[in-house]
Amino acid sequence: MRKLPFVLFAALLAVAATQAAATPPPPSGRLTLVAGEREPAGARAAVTADELGRLEQAVAAQPRDRAARFALVRALHRAGKLDEAVAAARAWRAVDAYNLVVVRMLGDLYSERGQRDQARRAYSAVVELLPGDVGAQRALASALKQAGDLEAAHQRLSAAAAAAPGDRRLAFELADVAQRLGRTAEARAGLEALVADTAVPESVRYPARQRLAQVYHAIARDQPGEAAAMRRAIAGLGLAGGSENDIKIFLTWDTDRSDVDLWVTNPSGERVSYQRKQGSFGDALYDDVTTGYGPESYTAPRAQPGAYVVQVNYYRAGSGNLSEARGEVVVVLDEGKPTEQRHVLPYRLFDKGDTVTVARIDVRAGGSR
Repeated sequence: MRKLPFVLFAALLAVAATQAAATPPPPSGRLTLVAGEREPAGARAAVTADELGRLEQAVAAQPRDRAARFALVRALHRAGKLDEAVAAARAWRAVDAYNLVVVRMLGDLYSERGQRDQARRAYSAVVELLPGDVGAQRALASALKQAGDLEAAHQRLSAAAAAAPGDRRLAFELADVAQRLGRTAEARAGLEALVADTAVPESVRYPARQRLAQVYHAIARDQPGEAAAMRRAIAGLGLAGGSENDIKIFLTWDTDRSDVDLWVTNPSGERVSYQRKQGSFGDALYDDVTTGYGPESYTAPRAQPGAYVVQVNYYRAGSGNLSEARGEVVVVLDEGKPTEQRHVLPYRLFDKGDTVTVARIDVRAGGSR
């Protein structure tokens, strides 16, 4: 098993996990989420002095070898030598200024040291180096979301959407962040546009309908006079299983031409994934996005007693400069009900084959529904 480093934003990720709602409703008592890992297990394994010495010698012998530089910064971080890791990353950037990987690594290191302003400047260098690159804007937005800075992430996604108005997955991400910021009208307009456009791939259009149903439910709760109209609008979306479910999960990530998979193991031990999209409890995975970004979604209309284990697997890396995949899993419990709760779980994957267990959902027998 690979031993991979870099806990992303250790001091800040708790903020991101609570961005979805300022005051969450009381739980139903039947469904409980336990947050899990945010990066692959074993990322903090020990590094020996001999190993560090060999990596330093490799960098000295080949100063422009990106693989050697990358391995050294990772190893220093694994060893808990944050100051040395920053110094090594800075030295790398001094000879490889336009490498987006080292720029983002510097941002990660500053964040872990609690230096938010320096981290923001480091991340911003990604788009300064490639101001017209949509992927760079998106990568910065992903880092900002994981740091809990949704407002800045919205700005980056807006810039990316303006540069690539035909990117419908990007439009989905922008509407998602608008919804989480409480900008219901913007989220509604963006999602309704995706749903109405028959040219949008169904792999995006259907999750947009799912999210739009959640927006309509929120409007119905907040504006009782609109409740009847919202119920009609929800019915018109044609969602399989309806819009009131015990568990709804969405997966997104930030790398193009890559394949990141959502795995949910239900209480019977079945893994619902791209290999088995239908579970025996009526739970199901919608679509298997293999071209980057997502979204993928999972629905359990009526969760069965036991544990649902939510995992993310890096099946195939993309071909771009930013080969890592980082993103979010959004878990909605008691979807469409007065007790609805939304949990945002950031994650980071380093290499093909990595798997991270982001959450466990415990389901108690009986209880209110």
